[in-house]
Amino acid sequence: MVIKLLGAADLLTAVAVLLLHYDLLGWRIGFIFVAYLLIKGWLFRSDINSVVDIICGIYIFIMLFGLTTIATWFIVIYLFQKAVFSLA
Repeated sequence: MVIKLLGAADLLTAVAVLLLHYDLLGWRIGFIFVAYLLIKGWLFRSDINSVVDIICGIYIFIMLFGLTTIATWFIVIYLFQKAVFSLA
């Protein structure tokens, strides 16, 4: 149950990153997803995926200031595949 909830949250985060990339989402909502990834990464920090979650959270935080690169697409794909595997 918790894994499916985290998977759904990762899917929402992937969508939020896309919306942030195209400036269709406000920074306040984006900050919620940054906090989600950083907290989740910190709670499960012994796993390599959690370290990647922390890196994704830091990148999304930087995105809130307007910097978007090709790494955005890698983060979206990473979060989407993680969500699919969690929900499957």
